[in-house]
Amino acid sequence: MKINIIAEIGLNHLGDDKYLAEYLKILNKNKIDGISIQVPKKSLMKNSHKKYLLSNKKISTFVKNVKENFRLVGITTSDIKKIDFFETLNLDFFKVTSGMIDNLKLINKMNKTKVKKIYLSTGLTTIVNLKNILDKQKSKKIELIYTSFEKNIKKIDFERINLFKKIFKLPVAYGSHSYFKNTIPNAVFYKPSSIFFYVKLNKKLAYPDNKHAVNLSQLSKILDKIKNNLKKI
Repeated sequence: MKINIIAEIGLNHLGDDKYLAEYLKILNKNKIDGISIQVPKKSLMKNSHKKYLLSNKKISTFVKNVKENFRLVGITTSDIKKIDFFETLNLDFFKVTSGMIDNLKLINKMNKTKVKKIYLSTGLTTIVNLKNILDKQKSKKIELIYTSFEKNIKKIDFERINLFKKIFKLPVAYGSHSYFKNTIPNAVFYKPSSIFFYVKLNKKLAYPDNKHAVNLSQLSKILDKIKNNLKKI
């Protein structure tokens, strides 16, 4: 079976062109299907993170460079005003964070674009609330992401991947927000449509997504484990 492996840079580029280029160089040496960055609405960001926002020109350059070397490129965003601009970039997917999953205007705007996939990160959303959201969408573009924020590895419930598949009849991905990096290859056994995980450079920097991000020096080992687990199923 095919599981798309998506490396999320998020805001871990820290707004620096050189760091973005370094991510692409290292990730290009590994068997990654796609890459995404995060472009939040500025007013919703922490003041300390606002300096990490990329200009439209830098975003365009980034997407172009990703498309030259990877099969998939996407943007995680809460900024409805930028959706029209993002559509011009020929993206493969949008991702909506769990904190924005109730923003139906945002999702509807994404749905009207030519972008093929919209991933909804479920986070702490209840099944009842998720059902209400999906009933109002009726979009063939939507895929769900089971995301766990649990710090106790015993409470990470991979079975929700299968539960979501059964209830909603939609593809379900796994999104790693866990300190335990072995959850990434272990998710394979639940046959998610994709696996999303944050990455960070081999540098001691103040990354917005730090503790749950995979250090790029560890990436090849994780990808090897994913490959081995795929063989087992």
